Amino acid sequence: MTIRPRSIIASLFASAATFSALSFPSLAATFNLEEATIADIQSAYDAKALTAVDLVQLYIDRIAAYDDSGPKINSVSTINPNVLEIAALLDEERQLYGPRSPLHGIPVLLKDNVDTYDMPTTNGSVILKNSIPPDDAYITKALRDAGAIILGKADMGEFAGGSYNTVDGQTLNPYNLKRQTGGSSSGSGAAIAANFAVLAIGTDTSTSVRGPAAYTGIVGLRPTTGLISRDGIAPKNLTFDTAGPMARTVTDVALMLNVLAGVDPADPLTLEAEGKISDDYTQFLVKGSLKGARLGVARDFFGGDPEIDALAETAIAELKELGAEIIDPVLFDPAFLDFYVRNGGPNIRTIADYRFKEDWEAYLATLGPEVPKTVEEFIRIYETEINLSPLPVENSVLNLLKRSLLTSTDDPAYKNLIENVLPEATELKLALFDAYDLDALVFPYQTSFASPIRNPAYSVSDPTFVSSNRLQPSIVAGYSSVGFPGIVVPMGFGSQGLPMDISFFGRPYEEGKLLGYAYDYEQATLLREASPLVPALEGETIEYEAVPEPTTMAGFAVTGFGMIYARRRSRKTA
Repeated sequence: MTIRPRSIIASLFASAATFSALSFPSLAATFNLEEATIADIQSAYDAKALTAVDLVQLYIDRIAAYDDSGPKINSVSTINPNVLEIAALLDEERQLYGPRSPLHGIPVLLKDNVDTYDMPTTNGSVILKNSIPPDDAYITKALRDAGAIILGKADMGEFAGGSYNTVDGQTLNPYNLKRQTGGSSSGSGAAIAANFAVLAIGTDTSTSVRGPAAYTGIVGLRPTTGLISRDGIAPKNLTFDTAGPMARTVTDVALMLNVLAGVDPADPLTLEAEGKISDDYTQFLVKGSLKGARLGVARDFFGGDPEIDALAETAIAELKELGAEIIDPVLFDPAFLDFYVRNGGPNIRTIADYRFKEDWEAYLATLGPEVPKTVEEFIRIYETEINLSPLPVENSVLNLLKRSLLTSTDDPAYKNLIENVLPEATELKLALFDAYDLDALVFPYQTSFASPIRNPAYSVSDPTFVSSNRLQPSIVAGYSSVGFPGIVVPMGFGSQGLPMDISFFGRPYEEGKLLGYAYDYEQATLLREASPLVPALEGETIEYEAVPEPTTMAGFAVTGFGMIYARRRSRKTA
């Protein structure tokens, strides 16, 4: 890691620190690792009660106690071997020059399909267990540049499907060890819910950020496709793929989005986001954001589990109490539903996957010679080696690979999808917003709680599970020519101790508006709770004396480093 002197920042922070020490008395404060936010950590850093090395070690200890041992949540696939050294360098930089950004010294887990030059990127496949990419993904570099600490990689569903893989097996739900976490950002969701890191990256093709977030009771944002670069992320379906931030609070999601969103020439789709990216998504985090907002209740997503419906009804009543105008019901036109999910409509996802082989082999070509370079090679290794191991590959993965050998983007069905079907899907969704004059749709994100574990290695019986045959909310998000944004926020727990989230779903590039609604609801309810199955460990609570931040000098310092970081990001993406 290269440490770059920033004399202006050093001067500003030195002045602020001196002013603070001379002018303000100290106050008793407590830092708790469990449920710690970015603000909590930065306050402890500022008071010199905590260092990044200390923080990283606390998270490593939790992972050892609860992910590798104990309940064995199995959510973290790799710990960065250099993470303590990196943390020490960032501590030194903070002491000399002040923080680069609010993410300075904040540990982040990346889903294991996001490239890192210093760790393997497996895409959940044991075939890639030792595959180290030649460089960082765009978003990895952006996080490092902001001073974030890449703690390691989070487990994921193999080839971005499900919550099981041939590297580590099954990720468990931290709230009920008989249940899965949703796919495919399974490890990202479980790790943040279990307090193994502050932030995580997930990726979402249809539901893979919001699904695991809802099943584990955290906050997850699927942005408009193209708001965040996909460069250096193993592809599932680049027509719909996007990365998304995952955290325990809306504020931390917004702070992370500030770093992730950006125009990247290596991902041409991000060029469409130029001029539509907010300079600071935290500006939308205002209590009272829901006043006057027209929110449509998507009743097609109710009726799966009465406990979830009851949580959603309570949430909707709270939204109304907070000043939202509730339009209820909003019902999808039968033609819309047929278009998406009925046998008579086009099978959007299957046809979109006609591009998989081309995209996957293009990604493999960026890796070293030790990595197989074709879909055929992956199929052969799975069938002749991996399926004889204790962790065989799921049929869904093999089926995806085999189907891709028989299809291509030259197929008329694929061309029709891109040229006609997806644009029509976009218009249908926009028409729904227009017909009801909506600011956002709201609905329980899943129609059932996390289901019992079932995979090729083992299955769990749980008669308490209530299955659902209702429409799944993922149908309204990514499957169009523009991926619409959606955020999920905790709305409570069912009788089995499992959490569920409510979803705010909006028009393209209206992430700021959705963040405001989610924040207002979150602050009024505060329904996020840590799991009792992974309690705090000894040493995770630190008592210290905090010095109040002077309003003038510290504010000037924060503004200074924010401006410099913004200019640096601007130059990087120019």
